This record gives sequence, C-alpha cells and structure tokens, in this order.
Amino acid sequence: MSNSHLLAEVVDFYDLPKLVGEKSYELKLKEMEIQRKKVDIDSRNLRYLPSVNLEHSPFFESLRGDGYNRKGWSTTLNLNWNFMEQGNTILTNMILELEYERLLLEYRALYQKELFEQAYQYAETLKLLAFYNYDFSNESDADKQFQTVQKLYKQGIESYLVTQNSKVDYFFYKYNAIKSRLDQQKSQSIFRRKFLLKDVTLKQIPEREYKILPLESTLAEYERNLSDVNFDLILTVNQIKILEIQKQVRFNELWVPDFFVNIYNQNSRESFSGLSGTWTNPMQVYDYSRNDYSIYARSSNSDLNVGGNFGFRFPLFNRWLDKNEFDKSKIEVKLAKSQSQFLRENTGLYLFELIQQHNNLVELYDISRESKRIAEENYQIMEKAYKTGSASIIELQTVDRRLRDVMRNEIQNRYDLIQLRLQIGLLLGDTMKFLNN
Repeated sequence: MSNSHLLAEVVDFYDLPKLVGEKSYELKLKEMEIQRKKVDIDSRNLRYLPSVNLEHSPFFESLRGDGYNRKGWSTTLNLNWNFMEQGNTILTNMILELEYERLLLEYRALYQKELFEQAYQYAETLKLLAFYNYDFSNESDADKQFQTVQKLYKQGIESYLVTQNSKVDYFFYKYNAIKSRLDQQKSQSIFRRKFLLKDVTLKQIPEREYKILPLESTLAEYERNLSDVNFDLILTVNQIKILEIQKQVRFNELWVPDFFVNIYNQNSRESFSGLSGTWTNPMQVYDYSRNDYSIYARSSNSDLNVGGNFGFRFPLFNRWLDKNEFDKSKIEVKLAKSQSQFLRENTGLYLFELIQQHNNLVELYDISRESKRIAEENYQIMEKAYKTGSASIIELQTVDRRLRDVMRNEIQNRYDLIQLRLQIGLLLGDTMKFLNN
C-alpha cells in the first residue's frame, strides 16, 4: 500500500452528518450571520426607550449697535416620546424575531442541502469507483481472451475476424477503464475540496434490501404535513408572517396620527461687558479707561428653563406615498401566499413522482440482481462447454458481454436508488431518513 493511502482520511457514509457540521464553510458563514443578528435581538428592548438628547454649547455675541458683548454657555436636556414610532417598534421587533427565526431555519435547510450534496457525491464517487473496478476487470479479462484467441489464430483454429473482434473488445474495455478512472478521480476531487481533504478513502455503503414505498400510504403520511417538514415551505410561511407585519407598519404610517410628548430642561449662563450707563444703576461703575459708566459683570448670570409640550402630527401631502406603500404591501402578501400555495402543490407532486421513480427503480434493482445471478450461471455453463469444445469462442464472448452488461446495470441501479432516497429525504427535511439503518 502506498504512503498516500496510509495517510488518507477514512470517511464513513454514516459519519457524513457529523463531518458536514464540522467542516462545511457555508455553515460557518451562516453561523456568523446568526451571531450578528443575535446582537440585534439582545438589544431589541432598548428600542422602547424615549429619545434623549443632551446638548452643551458655548456662545459669544458682539452687539455693536447696543454697545456691549454677550458670552456664555448653554446646556439642554431633551426627552421625546413619539407614540407612533413606539407602536411601530413593537412591530419591528416582531419582524426582527421572525428574521432571526428565519436565519435559524435557513441554517437547518443549508445543513440538509450540504449533507445531501455530499452524500450524493459520496454515492456518485463509489459508483464510479465500482465502474472503474468493473471496467479494469473487464480490460484484464479481455486482454487474456485476446491473447488466447491470438494463439488459436496462429494455430489456425480461429479466424482472423474472431481475432480482430477480440482485439476490438480489449481496446473497448481499456478505453472504459481509463475513462472510469478519470471520472472517479473528478468525483472524488469534488468531495475532497468541499471538506479541504488532501486524500480520502471512502468506506463502502453497506448493502441492504430496499423495499417499495406504498404510494398512497406514504403520500397520506407526508403530504398533509409538508409545510412542517419541507424547509422551502417553512421559509415561505415565515416570509408571509414578516410581510403581514410589514403591512401593519405601513397601515400605521398611513392612518395613525403621530402623538408626541416632549420635555426639556434648559440651563444657561451668560455675562455682559462694555455696556454704557449712569450712576442711577448700582451695577454700573465709572471706567476711567473709557471715561464713561460701564458694566463689567465678572460673575455669570444663571438662567434655568423647564418645560414641555405635546401634540399631534398628521401628514397631509406625503400620505399618497404612504398609501402607495400600503397598497404594495398588500400585493406582496397576496403574492407570497400564492407562491407558497403553488410551491406546496408542486412539492406534493414532486414527492409523488419521486416515490413512483423509487418504486420503479426498486423493481429494476431486483431484476438486475436476479439477471446477474442467472448470467453468472450461464457464463459458468458456457465456459465449461467451451473448454470441452461444444461451444465456440464467439458464443462464450456473447455470454460474457451479457454478464458484464447486467453487472454494470446492477451497479448503476444500486447507487441510483441510494441517490433517489437521498432526494426524497431532502424533500421531507431529513436527508438520511430513508438510508439510516
């Protein structure tokens, strides 16, 4: 065994659910998206707080016409409640929670999709590997047969035409073997790159008996709760809920007046300088540098104002735009419900078709297994007849080709059946549902 095989990571088909959860890059991206939305969810109650603004600003003013300067600073604290916005906050928080729920659903749906793709690729790789082993065996047997016929031709026992047919068979199987090896390498490369594996060895999927799924009872079991198990349908229901709430937000913006309450606290300090005056004002003193009576208020004057107001705002001209948005939201809800209903009926029909295909494939698989058993018996009989001289090489080659055809059919039908069961499981929200032991 080569070093590459010794270092290869061994993967089991039934370990894929764990492997997908640990190594899927797409799932990691979705996890980070969920974490980002979780930050909004954790802070959603802060949206109910009123609007609070604190403003602190200095000022300076030179009033030349009045002959004095004014300077100081002002601090204002303002609290504002907008009741329409508060009402919409309740609705937008509900939308936020539904969007978070949607991300969780998308994560579960993505997990099943990733699991399906990798399980499907796993089965495809094993199928192509079986084809390669089968074609390689065919090439080896065809080479031996060609060498035997060539010897018989040289001895004059077989004709030139039979020899050429054997040569054509050999090159046909050699071509198939090389092509199967290339296809198998491509398929395994897709599987490895998804999980960033340099080398991998896939364990065989244990053989088992696949039974026909009763059409009516299976449809009756799953059709009535498709909206609870199929992730595409679950996500459409979630989208309808979001659109319904968004429609209510548009209704509020159109018809609910904006009732507001505003409370403010304003504190300011200011000082004056350069004001001419007379002796009658005790706050004024004689300024010898200016040769007049002037105020120089070194200590600041303080002023405090507290108040509030409330009222209604009812938009007039932009109500037409709000009405357009409300009308569009109603259409979006109807469209989403129509799409959901169509998707449900389409999914039910697809389930019906997959079950029919599955049952037909089970019959084909059983027939191919029985055909293989009979073809092997026929080949053994014909091989003995050829060795005793009662059958020609052409008859042996004909039986041999038939055996190889039914062997290939059995491989094809087996893995097609596994992949079809994966499709049914994905449609019903559990990819491995019909393949778990």
